[in-house]
Amino acid sequence: MAAAGALERSFVELSGAERERPRHFREFTVCSIGTANAVTGAVKYSESAGGFYYVESGKLFSVTRNRFIHWKTSGDTLELMEESLDINLLNNAVRLKFQNCSVLPGGVYVSETQNHVIILMLTNQTVHRLLLPHPSRMYRSELIVESHMQSIFTDIGKVDFTDPCNYQLIPAVPGISPNSTASTAWLSSDGEALFALPCASGGIFVLKLPPYDIPGMVSVVELKQSSVMQRLLTGWMPTAIRGDQSPSDRPLSLAVHCVEHDAFIFALCQDHKLRMWSYKEQMCLMVADMLEYVPVKKDLRLTAGTGHKLRLAYSPAMGLYLGIYMHAPKRGQFCIFQLVSTEGNRYSLDHISSLFTSQETLIDFALTSTDIWALWHDAENQTVVKYINFEHNVAGQWNPVFMQPLPEEEIVIRDDQDPR
Repeated sequence: MAAAGALERSFVELSGAERERPRHFREFTVCSIGTANAVTGAVKYSESAGGFYYVESGKLFSVTRNRFIHWKTSGDTLELMEESLDINLLNNAVRLKFQNCSVLPGGVYVSETQNHVIILMLTNQTVHRLLLPHPSRMYRSELIVESHMQSIFTDIGKVDFTDPCNYQLIPAVPGISPNSTASTAWLSSDGEALFALPCASGGIFVLKLPPYDIPGMVSVVELKQSSVMQRLLTGWMPTAIRGDQSPSDRPLSLAVHCVEHDAFIFALCQDHKLRMWSYKEQMCLMVADMLEYVPVKKDLRLTAGTGHKLRLAYSPAMGLYLGIYMHAPKRGQFCIFQLVSTEGNRYSLDHISSLFTSQETLIDFALTSTDIWALWHDAENQTVVKYINFEHNVAGQWNPVFMQPLPEEEIVIRDDQDPR
Protein backbone atom coordinates (compact mmCIF):
# COMPACT_ATOMS: atom_id res chain seq x y z
CA MET A 1 0.00 0.00 0.00
CA ALA A 2 2.85 2.36 0.75
CA ALA A 3 4.21 1.91 -2.75
CA ALA A 4 0.80 2.42 -4.31
CA GLY A 5 0.25 5.57 -2.28
CA ALA A 6 3.54 6.97 -3.43
CA LEU A 7 2.46 6.66 -7.07
CA GLU A 8 -0.56 8.93 -6.53
CA ARG A 9 1.41 11.74 -4.93
CA SER A 10 2.69 14.70 -6.92
CA PHE A 11 3.97 18.21 -6.33
CA VAL A 12 3.17 21.62 -7.76
CA GLU A 13 5.76 24.37 -8.07
CA LEU A 14 5.01 27.51 -6.04
CA SER A 15 5.71 30.67 -8.00
CA GLY A 16 7.90 33.08 -6.07
CA ALA A 17 6.86 36.71 -5.89
CA GLU A 18 9.90 37.69 -7.94
CA ARG A 19 8.65 35.75 -10.95
CA GLU A 20 5.74 38.15 -11.29
CA ARG A 21 7.95 41.19 -11.85
CA PRO A 22 11.39 41.74 -13.36
CA ARG A 23 14.25 41.32 -10.93
CA HIS A 24 16.63 44.19 -10.38
CA PHE A 25 20.16 42.79 -10.33
CA ARG A 26 23.00 44.83 -8.88
CA GLU A 27 26.06 43.97 -10.95
CA PHE A 28 29.64 43.65 -9.71
CA THR A 29 32.84 42.76 -11.54
CA VAL A 30 35.20 40.34 -9.86
CA CYS A 31 38.63 41.35 -11.13
CA SER A 32 40.86 38.30 -11.19
CA ILE A 33 44.42 39.53 -10.82
CA GLY A 34 46.82 37.55 -12.98
CA THR A 35 44.27 36.41 -15.55
CA ALA A 36 44.36 39.48 -17.77
CA ASN A 37 46.24 37.56 -20.47
CA ALA A 38 43.66 34.81 -20.59
CA VAL A 39 41.76 34.36 -23.82
CA THR A 40 38.26 35.59 -23.08
CA GLY A 41 35.62 33.12 -24.17
CA ALA A 42 38.14 30.37 -24.95
CA VAL A 43 36.40 28.01 -22.53
CA LYS A 44 32.71 27.26 -23.11
CA TYR A 45 30.81 25.59 -20.29
CA SER A 46 27.16 24.66 -20.03
CA GLU A 47 24.82 26.71 -17.88
CA SER A 48 24.03 25.44 -14.39
CA ALA A 49 21.83 26.25 -11.41
CA GLY A 50 21.46 25.28 -7.78
CA GLY A 51 19.86 26.15 -4.47
CA PHE A 52 20.39 26.24 -0.71
CA TYR A 53 17.95 26.29 2.20
CA TYR A 54 18.79 27.41 5.73
CA VAL A 55 19.00 24.86 8.53
CA GLU A 56 16.14 26.55 10.40
CA SER A 57 14.02 27.27 7.33
CA GLY A 58 11.33 24.97 8.72
CA LYS A 59 11.11 26.56 12.19
CA LEU A 60 8.09 28.80 12.78
CA PHE A 61 9.80 31.64 14.65
CA SER A 62 13.13 31.56 12.84
CA VAL A 63 14.29 34.58 10.86
CA THR A 64 15.21 32.12 8.08
CA ARG A 65 11.77 30.48 7.97
CA ASN A 66 10.78 29.67 4.36
CA ARG A 67 13.93 31.44 3.20
CA PHE A 68 16.40 30.14 0.64
CA ILE A 69 19.12 31.06 -1.85
CA HIS A 70 19.30 30.00 -5.48
CA TRP A 71 21.68 30.78 -8.31
CA LYS A 72 22.51 30.17 -11.93
CA THR A 73 25.74 30.36 -13.90
CA SER A 74 26.39 31.19 -17.53
CA GLY A 75 29.82 31.84 -19.00
CA ASP A 76 31.60 34.42 -16.84
CA THR A 77 28.45 35.30 -14.89
CA LEU A 78 26.98 34.10 -11.59
CA GLU A 79 23.53 35.31 -10.54
CA LEU A 80 22.66 34.94 -6.84
CA MET A 81 19.17 35.45 -5.44
CA GLU A 82 17.80 35.19 -1.91
CA GLU A 83 14.06 34.55 -1.61
CA SER A 84 11.45 34.30 1.13
CA LEU A 85 7.92 32.93 0.89
CA ASP A 86 6.84 35.09 3.85
CA ILE A 87 8.35 38.56 3.42
CA ASN A 88 9.86 40.81 0.77
CA LEU A 89 13.65 40.74 0.82
CA LEU A 90 15.33 43.97 -0.27
CA ASN A 91 18.51 44.06 -2.39
CA ASN A 92 18.21 40.31 -2.81
CA ALA A 93 19.61 39.82 -6.34
CA VAL A 94 23.23 40.27 -7.45
CA ARG A 95 25.11 39.46 -10.63
CA LEU A 96 28.84 38.72 -10.38
CA LYS A 97 30.98 38.85 -13.52
CA PHE A 98 34.35 37.09 -13.27
CA GLN A 99 36.81 38.93 -15.46
CA ASN A 100 38.54 36.70 -18.04
CA CYS A 101 37.19 33.55 -16.34
CA SER A 102 34.35 31.08 -16.82
CA VAL A 103 32.35 29.80 -13.86
CA LEU A 104 32.51 26.02 -13.59
CA PRO A 105 29.10 24.35 -14.01
CA GLY A 106 27.93 23.54 -10.51
CA GLY A 107 30.92 25.41 -9.08
CA VAL A 108 28.93 27.20 -6.36
CA TYR A 109 28.69 25.85 -2.80
CA VAL A 110 26.83 27.53 0.08
CA SER A 111 27.31 26.85 3.80
CA GLU A 112 26.09 28.56 6.94
CA THR A 113 27.74 29.01 10.31
CA GLN A 114 26.39 30.70 13.42
CA ASN A 115 27.53 34.12 12.22
CA HIS A 116 27.95 33.87 8.45
CA VAL A 117 26.68 32.55 5.16
CA ILE A 118 29.73 31.46 3.16
CA ILE A 119 29.63 31.01 -0.60
CA LEU A 120 32.51 29.12 -2.24
CA MET A 121 32.92 29.67 -5.99
CA LEU A 122 35.16 28.10 -8.63
CA THR A 123 36.05 29.32 -12.10
CA ASN A 124 38.38 27.69 -14.60
CA GLN A 125 41.25 29.79 -13.17
CA THR A 126 40.31 30.94 -9.67
CA VAL A 127 38.66 30.03 -6.37
CA HIS A 128 36.73 32.50 -4.23
CA ARG A 129 35.22 32.69 -0.75
CA LEU A 130 32.38 35.16 -0.20
CA LEU A 131 31.62 35.94 3.43
CA LEU A 132 28.16 37.37 4.20
CA PRO A 133 26.31 38.05 7.47
CA HIS A 134 23.90 35.39 8.65
CA PRO A 135 20.27 36.59 8.74
CA SER A 136 20.11 35.83 12.46
CA ARG A 137 22.89 38.40 13.01
CA MET A 138 21.12 41.02 10.93
CA TYR A 139 17.78 40.66 12.68
CA ARG A 140 17.58 39.44 16.27
CA SER A 141 13.87 39.74 17.07
CA GLU A 142 12.13 36.45 17.83
CA LEU A 143 8.95 37.48 16.00
CA ILE A 144 8.99 38.89 12.48
CA VAL A 145 6.34 41.57 12.05
CA GLU A 146 7.76 43.61 9.16
CA SER A 147 6.75 42.91 5.57
CA HIS A 148 10.20 43.92 4.27
CA MET A 149 13.67 42.87 5.36
CA GLN A 150 17.20 43.35 4.08
CA SER A 151 18.77 40.43 2.23
CA ILE A 152 22.19 39.06 3.10
CA PHE A 153 23.34 40.53 -0.23
CA THR A 154 22.53 44.11 0.82
CA ASP A 155 26.12 45.10 1.64
CA ILE A 156 27.90 42.94 -0.93
CA GLY A 157 29.22 46.13 -2.52
CA LYS A 158 31.60 46.48 0.43
CA VAL A 159 33.29 43.14 -0.31
CA ASP A 160 36.88 43.20 -1.58
CA PHE A 161 36.86 40.34 -4.09
CA THR A 162 40.65 40.54 -4.50
CA ASP A 163 41.40 40.03 -0.81
CA PRO A 164 44.07 37.27 -0.86
CA CYS A 165 42.44 35.72 2.20
CA ASN A 166 39.33 34.94 0.16
CA TYR A 167 40.62 34.63 -3.40
CA GLN A 168 43.31 32.57 -5.08
CA LEU A 169 44.51 31.72 -8.56
CA ILE A 170 44.52 28.00 -9.24
CA PRO A 171 48.24 27.20 -9.53
CA ALA A 172 49.51 26.14 -12.94
CA VAL A 173 50.80 22.84 -11.62
CA PRO A 174 51.27 19.82 -13.90
CA GLY A 175 48.44 17.34 -13.81
CA ILE A 176 45.37 19.53 -13.33
CA SER A 177 42.82 18.49 -15.91
CA PRO A 178 42.30 21.61 -18.06
CA ASN A 179 39.02 20.64 -19.70
CA SER A 180 37.20 19.05 -16.78
CA THR A 181 34.17 20.73 -15.23
CA ALA A 182 33.96 18.56 -12.10
CA SER A 183 34.54 20.20 -8.72
CA THR A 184 33.50 20.22 -5.10
CA ALA A 185 34.16 22.52 -2.15
CA TRP A 186 33.56 22.54 1.58
CA LEU A 187 34.32 24.19 4.91
CA SER A 188 36.43 22.30 7.42
CA SER A 189 35.54 22.16 11.11
CA ASP A 190 38.33 24.71 11.64
CA GLY A 191 36.85 27.20 9.19
CA GLU A 192 39.17 26.50 6.26
CA ALA A 193 37.77 26.65 2.73
CA LEU A 194 38.77 23.70 0.56
CA PHE A 195 38.32 23.29 -3.18
CA ALA A 196 38.78 19.97 -5.02
CA LEU A 197 39.41 19.57 -8.75
CA PRO A 198 40.22 16.48 -10.83
CA CYS A 199 43.72 15.77 -12.08
CA ALA A 200 44.29 14.50 -15.60
CA SER A 201 46.38 11.74 -14.01
CA GLY A 202 43.35 10.43 -12.12
CA GLY A 203 44.01 11.93 -8.70
CA ILE A 204 42.39 14.90 -6.98
CA PHE A 205 43.89 18.35 -6.52
CA VAL A 206 42.83 20.14 -3.30
CA LEU A 207 43.47 23.84 -2.66
CA LYS A 208 42.98 25.11 0.90
CA LEU A 209 42.36 28.70 2.03
CA PRO A 210 43.04 29.40 5.73
CA PRO A 211 40.18 30.52 8.01
CA TYR A 212 39.05 34.03 7.07
CA ASP A 213 39.97 35.47 10.49
CA ILE A 214 43.30 33.68 11.00
CA PRO A 215 46.43 34.58 8.99
CA GLY A 216 47.82 31.62 7.13
CA MET A 217 49.20 30.26 3.91
CA VAL A 218 47.33 28.77 0.98
CA SER A 219 48.23 25.11 0.63
CA VAL A 220 47.91 22.60 -2.19
CA VAL A 221 47.65 18.81 -1.93
CA GLU A 222 47.36 16.23 -4.70
CA LEU A 223 45.77 12.92 -3.81
CA LYS A 224 47.33 10.49 -6.23
CA GLN A 225 48.18 6.86 -6.78
CA SER A 226 51.44 5.49 -5.48
CA SER A 227 53.29 2.45 -6.73
CA VAL A 228 51.42 -0.63 -7.89
CA MET A 229 52.58 -2.61 -4.83
CA GLN A 230 51.38 0.06 -2.37
CA ARG A 231 48.10 0.23 -4.25
CA LEU A 232 47.60 -3.53 -3.84
CA LEU A 233 48.48 -3.45 -0.16
CA THR A 234 46.91 -0.25 1.13
CA GLY A 235 44.95 1.44 -1.63
CA TRP A 236 45.86 4.77 -3.20
CA MET A 237 48.24 6.95 -1.20
CA PRO A 238 49.93 10.30 -1.86
CA THR A 239 53.60 10.11 -2.71
CA ALA A 240 56.22 12.26 -4.34
CA ILE A 241 56.74 9.55 -6.95
CA ARG A 242 53.99 9.45 -9.55
CA GLY A 243 52.83 5.92 -10.24
CA ASP A 244 51.18 4.34 -13.26
CA GLN A 245 47.82 6.01 -13.64
CA SER A 246 45.64 5.64 -16.67
CA PRO A 247 43.87 8.74 -17.99
CA SER A 248 40.67 6.72 -17.70
CA ASP A 249 40.96 7.13 -13.93
CA ARG A 250 40.10 10.83 -14.28
CA PRO A 251 37.12 11.90 -12.12
CA LEU A 252 33.97 12.93 -13.98
CA SER A 253 31.95 13.94 -10.93
CA LEU A 254 33.04 14.88 -7.40
CA ALA A 255 31.18 15.13 -4.09
CA VAL A 256 32.23 15.52 -0.47
CA HIS A 257 30.85 14.42 2.89
CA CYS A 258 32.27 16.08 5.99
CA VAL A 259 32.78 14.08 9.16
CA GLU A 260 34.43 15.13 12.40
CA HIS A 261 37.93 16.47 11.58
CA ASP A 262 37.93 14.85 8.13
CA ALA A 263 36.24 14.95 4.75
CA PHE A 264 35.44 12.02 2.50
CA ILE A 265 35.85 12.94 -1.17
CA PHE A 266 33.95 10.73 -3.62
CA ALA A 267 35.03 10.58 -7.26
CA LEU A 268 33.05 8.89 -10.04
CA CYS A 269 35.63 8.27 -12.76
CA GLN A 270 35.91 7.61 -16.49
CA ASP A 271 36.69 3.94 -15.85
CA HIS A 272 33.19 3.61 -14.28
CA LYS A 273 34.65 3.20 -10.79
CA LEU A 274 33.71 5.09 -7.65
CA ARG A 275 36.61 6.05 -5.40
CA MET A 276 36.39 7.37 -1.87
CA TRP A 277 39.26 9.39 -0.41
CA SER A 278 40.04 10.56 3.11
CA TYR A 279 41.37 14.11 2.90
CA LYS A 280 42.94 13.88 6.36
CA GLU A 281 44.72 10.59 5.66
CA GLN A 282 45.25 11.47 1.97
CA MET A 283 44.41 7.89 1.12
CA CYS A 284 41.88 6.15 -1.08
CA LEU A 285 39.72 4.11 1.31
CA MET A 286 37.45 2.38 -1.20
CA VAL A 287 37.16 1.53 -4.90
CA ALA A 288 33.87 0.16 -6.26
CA ASP A 289 33.18 -0.89 -9.85
CA MET A 290 29.80 0.55 -10.84
CA LEU A 291 29.56 -1.75 -13.87
CA GLU A 292 28.90 -4.64 -11.47
CA TYR A 293 25.41 -3.13 -11.09
CA VAL A 294 24.80 -2.55 -14.83
CA PRO A 295 23.06 -5.42 -16.70
CA VAL A 296 24.62 -4.73 -20.11
CA LYS A 297 28.17 -3.70 -19.36
CA LYS A 298 30.44 -5.27 -21.99
CA ASP A 299 30.26 -2.29 -24.35
CA LEU A 300 30.61 0.21 -21.51
CA ARG A 301 33.73 -1.41 -20.12
CA LEU A 302 35.55 -0.85 -23.40
CA THR A 303 34.79 2.88 -23.51
CA ALA A 304 35.52 5.79 -21.19
CA GLY A 305 32.53 7.00 -19.23
CA THR A 306 30.83 10.28 -20.13
CA GLY A 307 27.84 11.87 -18.50
CA HIS A 308 28.09 9.94 -15.22
CA LYS A 309 26.84 11.95 -12.22
CA LEU A 310 27.25 11.58 -8.45
CA ARG A 311 25.14 13.04 -5.63
CA LEU A 312 25.11 12.52 -1.85
CA ALA A 313 22.42 12.74 0.81
CA TYR A 314 22.92 12.42 4.56
CA SER A 315 20.38 11.39 7.17
CA PRO A 316 21.36 11.42 10.88
CA ALA A 317 19.20 8.34 11.38
CA MET A 318 20.21 6.35 8.29
CA GLY A 319 23.68 7.63 7.42
CA LEU A 320 25.11 8.55 4.02
CA TYR A 321 23.37 7.72 0.74
CA LEU A 322 25.09 7.86 -2.65
CA GLY A 323 23.18 8.39 -5.88
CA ILE A 324 25.04 7.31 -9.04
CA TYR A 325 23.74 8.02 -12.53
CA MET A 326 25.39 5.79 -15.12
CA HIS A 327 25.02 7.24 -18.60
CA ALA A 328 24.96 5.04 -21.68
CA PRO A 329 23.78 5.68 -25.25
CA LYS A 330 19.97 5.72 -25.39
CA ARG A 331 19.64 4.61 -21.79
CA GLY A 332 20.64 5.46 -18.27
CA GLN A 333 20.55 3.93 -14.82
CA PHE A 334 20.36 5.27 -11.27
CA CYS A 335 22.09 3.20 -8.57
CA ILE A 336 21.46 4.07 -4.94
CA PHE A 337 23.90 2.94 -2.24
CA GLN A 338 24.38 3.33 1.48
CA LEU A 339 27.90 3.73 2.84
CA VAL A 340 28.80 1.03 5.35
CA SER A 341 31.80 1.28 7.68
CA THR A 342 33.49 -1.59 9.47
CA GLU A 343 36.40 -1.89 11.85
CA GLY A 344 39.85 -0.89 10.72
CA ASN A 345 38.77 2.14 8.69
CA ARG A 346 37.25 -0.05 5.98
CA TYR A 347 34.23 0.95 3.93
CA SER A 348 31.86 -0.71 1.49
CA LEU A 349 28.62 0.03 -0.35
CA ASP A 350 25.23 -1.52 0.38
CA HIS A 351 23.21 -1.53 -2.86
CA ILE A 352 19.69 -0.22 -2.14
CA SER A 353 18.11 -0.12 -5.59
CA SER A 354 18.58 0.44 -9.32
CA LEU A 355 16.23 2.46 -11.52
CA PHE A 356 16.37 2.46 -15.32
CA THR A 357 15.54 5.32 -17.67
CA SER A 358 15.33 5.57 -21.45
CA GLN A 359 12.73 8.19 -22.35
CA GLU A 360 14.27 11.58 -21.59
CA THR A 361 17.71 13.21 -21.42
CA LEU A 362 18.89 13.79 -17.86
CA ILE A 363 20.10 17.33 -17.18
CA ASP A 364 20.68 17.10 -13.43
CA PHE A 365 19.37 15.39 -10.32
CA ALA A 366 19.26 15.80 -6.56
CA LEU A 367 19.18 13.09 -3.91
CA THR A 368 17.42 12.99 -0.55
CA SER A 369 17.39 10.17 1.98
CA THR A 370 14.20 8.83 0.37
CA ASP A 371 13.84 10.22 -3.16
CA ILE A 372 15.55 11.10 -6.42
CA TRP A 373 14.50 14.43 -7.95
CA ALA A 374 15.48 14.70 -11.60
CA LEU A 375 15.43 17.41 -14.25
CA TRP A 376 15.00 16.14 -17.81
CA HIS A 377 14.58 17.23 -21.40
CA ASP A 378 11.90 15.21 -23.18
CA ALA A 379 11.65 14.32 -26.88
CA GLU A 380 10.22 17.80 -27.63
CA ASN A 381 13.11 19.41 -25.71
CA GLN A 382 10.71 20.54 -23.00
CA THR A 383 11.85 20.74 -19.38
CA VAL A 384 10.37 18.03 -17.18
CA VAL A 385 10.78 17.51 -13.42
CA LYS A 386 9.99 14.15 -11.80
CA TYR A 387 10.75 12.38 -8.55
CA ILE A 388 10.72 8.79 -7.33
CA ASN A 389 11.06 6.98 -4.02
CA PHE A 390 14.09 4.78 -4.63
CA GLU A 391 13.35 2.20 -1.94
CA HIS A 392 9.58 1.63 -2.01
CA ASN A 393 8.75 1.79 -5.70
CA VAL A 394 8.91 -1.66 -7.22
CA ALA A 395 7.16 -0.54 -10.41
CA GLY A 396 9.78 2.12 -11.07
CA GLN A 397 7.08 4.73 -11.67
CA TRP A 398 8.25 8.36 -11.60
CA ASN A 399 5.89 10.95 -10.12
CA PRO A 400 5.31 14.26 -11.95
CA VAL A 401 6.07 17.71 -10.62
CA PHE A 402 3.74 20.28 -12.18
CA MET A 403 5.78 23.33 -13.10
CA GLN A 404 4.40 26.85 -13.38
CA PRO A 405 4.90 28.34 -16.85
CA LEU A 406 7.38 31.17 -17.12
CA PRO A 407 5.79 34.63 -17.34
CA GLU A 408 5.39 36.10 -20.79
CA GLU A 409 8.06 38.58 -21.80
CA GLU A 410 5.35 40.98 -22.97
CA ILE A 411 2.06 41.33 -21.12
CA VAL A 412 -0.97 42.09 -23.29
CA ILE A 413 -3.42 44.45 -21.57
CA ARG A 414 -6.93 44.52 -22.93
CA ASP A 415 -8.99 47.71 -23.12
CA ASP A 416 -11.18 46.59 -20.24
CA GLN A 417 -8.20 45.91 -17.92
CA ASP A 418 -6.38 48.19 -15.49
CA PRO A 419 -2.61 48.22 -16.26
CA ARG A 420 -1.94 48.07 -12.52
